[in-house]
Amino acid sequence: MPRRPAGDWRASASTTPADLAPFTPEDLDEARGRLTRLAQIFDLRLRALSDEELDRRDGDAWSPREIAFHLGGSVYHADSVGNLRG
Repeated sequence: MPRRPAGDWRASASTTPADLAPFTPEDLDEARGRLTRLAQIFDLRLRALSDEELDRRDGDAWSPREIAFHLGGSVYHADSVGNLRG
């Protein structure tokens, strides 16, 4: 049986008061800026790798290329939230 991650994280199984905290336009602007910078860093780091480095695996772990393709195809959460533009 898979081991449960540390902590009491329950995914979407429960709602806590923190889930209901207000999210202001300033919060949205900051979150959008952080995610944009993170995407830029991710893009730059991947582009700096050679094909050999992109396909290198550490044991059973995914290669950086596999991770990038997985993330690129993982739009479920973005689609479920929808357009955040005000």
